[in-house]
Amino acid sequence: MAKVAVIDCQVAGIAGDMLASALVDAGAGKKKVQDAIFACQDFLKGSKISDVSFNKIVTHGFSATQLHLSYKDGAHERKGTEMLRALARTCDSLGMDQRAKAFAHDSLKALVAAEAAIHGEDFNNVHLHEASSVDTLADIIGCATALSDLGLYGATVHATRVAVGGGMLKFSHGTVPNPADAVIRILQGKNFVIQGGPAKEELTTPTGAAMLATLATGSIDYYPAIVPEKTGYGAGTKKFDGFANVVRVLAGSAPSSLEKDTVCLVETNVDDASGEVIGNMVERLTEAGAKDVTVISGTTKKSRPTFLVRVVCDNSLLDAILATLFGESGTLGARVQQVERFMLPRAMVTVPVTVSGSTFNVHVKIARDASGNMASAKPEFEDIKIIAARCNMPARRVAELVGAQVALKTGET
Repeated sequence: MAKVAVIDCQVAGIAGDMLASALVDAGAGKKKVQDAIFACQDFLKGSKISDVSFNKIVTHGFSATQLHLSYKDGAHERKGTEMLRALARTCDSLGMDQRAKAFAHDSLKALVAAEAAIHGEDFNNVHLHEASSVDTLADIIGCATALSDLGLYGATVHATRVAVGGGMLKFSHGTVPNPADAVIRILQGKNFVIQGGPAKEELTTPTGAAMLATLATGSIDYYPAIVPEKTGYGAGTKKFDGFANVVRVLAGSAPSSLEKDTVCLVETNVDDASGEVIGNMVERLTEAGAKDVTVISGTTKKSRPTFLVRVVCDNSLLDAILATLFGESGTLGARVQQVERFMLPRAMVTVPVTVSGSTFNVHVKIARDASGNMASAKPEFEDIKIIAARCNMPARRVAELVGAQVALKTGET
């Protein structure tokens, strides 16, 4: 089943340390995330991390995990490009896979791009202030590592509405209204809804917003259909009256009634066979157990006419299918892929029908959609042919008569 996750930030917003803590609380390897965070200091001159710990706390009745990061940083500002280089070198030193690297890079890039737009500066020249310390890298690298450990890259990630708080903020450029301009820039133009939270303080930080925008498809008002598997609560350092300062991460899978299996897809080009040979080949492949055989006419090199033969079969029948294909078509080679096949649930039932005063039992394939509703009811054509021969009627007319009775008896609409 497809993986799904929800980042619930509708009460207390989201910050980088809170997201990292929630992912660890949900089961990401604590030691692995700690080691990744420590690595950040090696590539940011003047920074030194002395302690990284994820501690269990209880806040407003919720058990949660909280990141404690102790560090010193000799720089009060750094260019965004310097931070990006340090991030890239940290990712490389940790041997992160490409998806984790992309998440980390895109998150920090969104932060730098927002600052450049706010200050009207070129991306390559903009300086970061609040986001220039090693803790910014620690949050992003920690989350990138935790997401990988939980196997959430490739999952469909949703966010609730984003609580941003209220009041005013004081930072390097003075006093500004909350939410910070960087948070707005990062989330604008995307499918996120922000709302004032239950406190007149900053609830969502630019780093938290950047990672949320990189991960999630946007805000939802209701949870999607999900089979819950892992839940994590990440606590921030601020304490508020009346609500827990936590972000919740829920990971699971999307329920589905679709059936799935793995089959072989075999393809070859045949450019020197007659239609009769191709027709016989289709029959022999079907007898050998092929689930489906498709023949597509086309043009190949030197403008020669060709047939593209595509066969779907069970893995266990691959050798038999290849032997039949080579023998009947004369082709010298074939391409084979293993592919996943998704199918609507189906069943074969027997339905009695009346044609020309006689009753016949017809095999009908019933398919249902993902919600369990009937999608189709198709009579087997071999039964149609038998009835047509016995009643001395055109098969097309028999198909119409049988189809109408089957639809009535099965309730197909």
